[in-house]
Amino acid sequence: MFGGINKYKVEKKGDDIYLIPKGQHTHTLVWMHGLGDTAEGYLDFFGESSSPTPDNMKIVLLTAPTRKVTINMGMQMPSWFDFKAFQVNEQNFHQAIGVEEANESAQRIQQVLNEEIAKLNGDSKKVFLGGFSQGGCMTLRAGLTFDKPLGGLIVYSGFLFPTIVDHESNKNTEILISHGEQDPLLPWAQSKQSYTKLNEQTHKVRWEIIKNLQHTFNERSLIVFQEFVKAHL
Repeated sequence: MFGGINKYKVEKKGDDIYLIPKGQHTHTLVWMHGLGDTAEGYLDFFGESSSPTPDNMKIVLLTAPTRKVTINMGMQMPSWFDFKAFQVNEQNFHQAIGVEEANESAQRIQQVLNEEIAKLNGDSKKVFLGGFSQGGCMTLRAGLTFDKPLGGLIVYSGFLFPTIVDHESNKNTEILISHGEQDPLLPWAQSKQSYTKLNEQTHKVRWEIIKNLQHTFNERSLIVFQEFVKAHL
C-alpha cells in the first residue's frame, strides 16, 4: 500500500510539485512547508517508502511566496506570511504576524483545493490539507474557513490563529494536531491552546505530543500521520 518515489509521476507547476500516482488516484493531500522551506524539501518525505501516505493519494506540494521575514532580521525567504514574533496570542495577533499575507495565502490554498476537488469528481472529502510549522498554521487558517467539507486537516508543529471564524462546512472535519514536546521554536503549549480552543468549538481533534522531539518529524510522527490518513480514507 505504501511505496516509494517510483509510484509517482512528478510534475512541476512553477515552484509547486505534484506527485501523481501512476496507478489509481483516489485521494489528494495538499501540503504546505514551514518557514524558509520549499516544496522540494518534502519531495523525499513523501516519495520514500516510509511515506505516511498511501500509493493512491496524490500529493500537491506548495511553495510559499518569497518575502521579508521580520524575526529573521528581514531576510527574504519562502514564507506564507511575515512572522514578527514567535509568541502569538489574541492580544498581539495583528502585530505578531502579517495578517493580510496570511489571508492572501489562504485564498491561494483554497483555490488549489477547489482545483483538486474538481479532479476527484467534486468529492471534497477525498481531499486532505496539511502542513508543518507555518504550513500547519495555514492548514487551520485555510481549512477551517473553506466552504466545502474536507477529508481531514493535518497540523504538525503549528497553531490556531486566535481570530479565525470557521465555515460551517468544516465544523465536523477531523483534525490531527501533533507537536514535539521539546520544540524550541514553537513551544507545544501553543499547540495545547489550539487543541483546547478547537475542542471548545466542538471540533473533533486528535492531539499528539511526541516525547523527546524538537521542531521536526520522527518515526512516531510518521506513524501518527499514517494512522490518521488511513482512518479517514
